[in-house]
Amino acid sequence: MKNVLKNIWEWIKINRLVVIYFFLAILIEMSVVFSVEGTPFMTRPLLAFGFLIMLAGALLLLPNNMVKLIVGTLLLFIQTVLDLIFAAIYDMTGQYFDLDMFSLRNDAVSALEKIPVNFVAFYIGVLACVLFIIYGLRSLHMEAEQTGKKPKKYKHGVWFYIGVVLVGVSTLFGSFMIYYPAKGDKYNEMVNSKENGVYSSYGLIGNLIGEIGNAFKGDKTTLKPEQANEFLYAQLSQPQYSPAFGLAKDKNVVVILSESLEWFAFMRNKEHPYGLDISSKELEEFYPNLTRFYKGSVAATNFHSREKTDIAETTSIIGAYPTGKYVNTSYYQNTLPNTLPNIMRALDEDIQTMYFHNGEKVFYNRDEATLAFGFEDILDRYDMEEMANQAVKDGKTQTPTFINYKENPVNSELCLDSEMIETCKDLMFPTDKRFFSYITTITMHGTYYARENLTAEREAFEALLGEERMEEILEDSFAEVLFYYMVTAKELDDALGVMFKDLEEKGLLDDTLILMFGDHNAYYNQLSNYVKDIVGYNTPRKFTNLYKVPLMIYGSGLEPQKIDKFMCTADIVPTLLDLLGIRYYSNFYYGNSLFAQQQSIMYSRAYGIFLRSGIVGTSATNVVFRYEGEKSSLGIIDKTGAITDEDVAAFAADGAALVEKIKYCDYWFKTDYFAQDDNEQTYIDKMKALNAG
Repeated sequence: MKNVLKNIWEWIKINRLVVIYFFLAILIEMSVVFSVEGTPFMTRPLLAFGFLIMLAGALLLLPNNMVKLIVGTLLLFIQTVLDLIFAAIYDMTGQYFDLDMFSLRNDAVSALEKIPVNFVAFYIGVLACVLFIIYGLRSLHMEAEQTGKKPKKYKHGVWFYIGVVLVGVSTLFGSFMIYYPAKGDKYNEMVNSKENGVYSSYGLIGNLIGEIGNAFKGDKTTLKPEQANEFLYAQLSQPQYSPAFGLAKDKNVVVILSESLEWFAFMRNKEHPYGLDISSKELEEFYPNLTRFYKGSVAATNFHSREKTDIAETTSIIGAYPTGKYVNTSYYQNTLPNTLPNIMRALDEDIQTMYFHNGEKVFYNRDEATLAFGFEDILDRYDMEEMANQAVKDGKTQTPTFINYKENPVNSELCLDSEMIETCKDLMFPTDKRFFSYITTITMHGTYYARENLTAEREAFEALLGEERMEEILEDSFAEVLFYYMVTAKELDDALGVMFKDLEEKGLLDDTLILMFGDHNAYYNQLSNYVKDIVGYNTPRKFTNLYKVPLMIYGSGLEPQKIDKFMCTADIVPTLLDLLGIRYYSNFYYGNSLFAQQQSIMYSRAYGIFLRSGIVGTSATNVVFRYEGEKSSLGIIDKTGAITDEDVAAFAADGAALVEKIKYCDYWFKTDYFAQDDNEQTYIDKMKALNAG
């Protein structure tokens, strides 16, 4: 035993540079996991360790310590940079890295705006690299002093080191096959996994290796077409339980996705106590059109969105979203008769379906995806610029109604929502046909700073606040960001004013249903966290409130009211189908109508969590946050709204049912189900028969 330990020690001394590299690499990984998820330990570390063992074995095979020092330093540096990028993405958006993010590379510039630096990970990573260089140079110096002495070598070293590489490869491969949520069993993981986070399970490098492995492994399904047919058509919507069914039958529809819209953008009251020190009366006067919309609408006061724009947008059109891939870039050629615009076109051949966005149509591949969704055409800022210039040439206007601010993708002025609606209003709201217009706004997109094209709005807000309040705001960097955010909301208010005026002048307002919602919270500059007094993404305090954003439905047939039922983006399609008096097959959709009795549960494709009011789970059965009530200044806990064990049990059951729908959604996306056989026509015929008369 003594000789064995002596040999081990001798081996460590001979290969100390590689040993030091291995432990520094583990230190970097653990420190970044700790900085992101609050624990340095990984519950399933073999994927990352196997990869690091493999790299260490490769280092052992290098000819001398100088080469090992150079390559080892480079590996530590690359690991540090990658880990910092993954940690920064999480700090910025709360989103774990996956390979399909590369398909959204057009979003990279905006994702890096004001990106926070994870200082814990940064300093430890840099320190590890520096220590390795210092130790390596010292070892090389000692070797130089011992010139002439025969260097010690480990007997049969090459074969042993090749064995180390193979051990690393075997550990990596075996861990991936056994522990990483492989595509075949991921639905079981979604229901029963007890892991609290991807990085605390596998590490950042482990997650990257797992994602690469899954890309090669592919996304296979064991479901059969007959199983899909049986499940997808098994359940019908139940309009008899909805008091709103058919209230907007045959009406025009306008859906407005308002970038980063939050309640605190235009109101401050008991329900929404956050924001700048401005009275409700002042806000109502400053935002007259947002106020009109809110007071005249059905306001879903418990609506949540926990996605980035592309997923929130697509989910509000399709009513579901697959795992593993992004619809706009992977499934844009699919046949999708079950989307909201395609259903409306199938039941009304004369309806016009158009999509409008004052950004770029190629962003998120919207120019191709929206056609699959059932929109006849999509207009973006370049189209709007051309229309505005043509109107001047034709003598319809003296100056262009739309300016395309396109010079610099990061620091340029974003195009204005009011100019978009002014320019496109006759296409958005035609008088000679029924229409479904989907409008995605961009003015409220982060980051938030003084923009030249919002000078008038900014000066008006400054005048409202006065010098004293403005001085206080400018002394607080977060308050200043909130100020500029609320300036962008004024531009949205102007846009709604243009819409209301045009619809009223055309006599269309009473025949038009308008739904407006925020695609996600205002996470740019961590604004939501600051305003709602929530620090960080994993804090348990009012966690779900971070993602509570506005959804309002305006229409003459609807009685203005507030509904506090939990709602998410997957509920938008069922809600609109309900209001339009259209029956549907509910297993195609994740959510339920706002007006129905059933309460939905949200699964966030981008963030890998299940969510309902006061409950967050990393799986359907692994609740990591439950609201327990609020403690008063006297230490008394108000249990109002506290989550009970019955609530948790319902959460698990509904989550499991949702996962079953997700499994079939994945199936009909990745197999392009409706393009096979006569599945598309079968669906259309069934929908027409269901809604006949």
